[in-house]
Amino acid sequence: MNILFQTIGVLVHYNFALPHYLSRLKSVDEIHLLTDLFPISMGGLYYIIKSGEKLKLRLLKSGVNIIDQVNVVKRFKRDILKHEISKQNTYDLIHLNASDDLELFFRSHIPKLFVLHGSPDFINERGCKDLEKIYSKVDAFVTVSIYAAHKLYENCGFKPTHIIHHGIDIEIFNPSSYSKNVAKKMLGLSTDKKIILMNARLSPEKRIETLLYALPYVIREFKDILVIIKTRAVIKDYEVKVKKIIHMLNLRKYVMFDKSWTSLNNMPIYYRATDVYVNTSTTEAFGSLAMLEAMACGVPTIANNASSNPEALGDGGLLYDRDNSADLAAKILKVLTDENKAKLLGYKAFKRILNELTLYNIAREYLSLYSSL
Repeated sequence: MNILFQTIGVLVHYNFALPHYLSRLKSVDEIHLLTDLFPISMGGLYYIIKSGEKLKLRLLKSGVNIIDQVNVVKRFKRDILKHEISKQNTYDLIHLNASDDLELFFRSHIPKLFVLHGSPDFINERGCKDLEKIYSKVDAFVTVSIYAAHKLYENCGFKPTHIIHHGIDIEIFNPSSYSKNVAKKMLGLSTDKKIILMNARLSPEKRIETLLYALPYVIREFKDILVIIKTRAVIKDYEVKVKKIIHMLNLRKYVMFDKSWTSLNNMPIYYRATDVYVNTSTTEAFGSLAMLEAMACGVPTIANNASSNPEALGDGGLLYDRDNSADLAAKILKVLTDENKAKLLGYKAFKRILNELTLYNIAREYLSLYSSL
């Protein structure tokens, strides 16, 4: 089976790790990746090398907005797409993940599937119409959570044909990747401090302020902590709001922003240095890949009881009452002050991923869907 696979954004786990695991299955001969240069540098190269000849690259653009807006780059991208899609006898199936240039793909008679990576919590009428059009043009329409499937039906009036969760590469993300003290030293952190990690965009739907307002409650009982907010894409107005809250609550010595771009292979260092991972987001496709990565590394995990977070977390962590900072603080203190509780939660988090959400298992689900098409 030969597959044309469209990547999406910088989701290395989905763009490269999933195709790699698919390429390890006997029925798959080659996967041609329609991708950008930037995500390759963020961890994609590891999987390209590891997969040998089975993953083929079709570079479309740089992945840097200021460059990709140049007309010549846009034309180059469309020319590449037209060339690949015209090769009717080369591919058995097209796996679509983003809304870019879908009209070109729709012209092909090759079986197509589309994966909706967000959750339509706040979708408007125009968004629903766009998704309905995609649904009418593809042979399979996938959501990555049961929750997203329900919201799609509730808000747009139709159901996906399939639900397939996101998965994690436990060959990289696991509790044995680094010891906690070694990981802390690698990041220049004190081994005596308790580390709270959040890895997300600086964007309003991530509701980072819930964690900030929880911190004064935590600090009253446990002062030797550091919150690391590892972020990448930044909404400037929201960043200003967050920093004002930090200043107002006098939290500057307790909160550190890490805006560095870290390759997927090095992210386990951050997770293994962490004593508790917090996800405060109000909308997620499937609990956020960062949360699942932390769970795979055996990190005690606490999530907002909102959107698909409960479904992704399963029994692998704690939920706090939606957007309730006091309850979040109580859950954080429960982990930081009870070593046995923390160890049990870390074990359950890893087992949740190991038993149900490894990329090996997710790849087999996709292959079953491919074969049916």
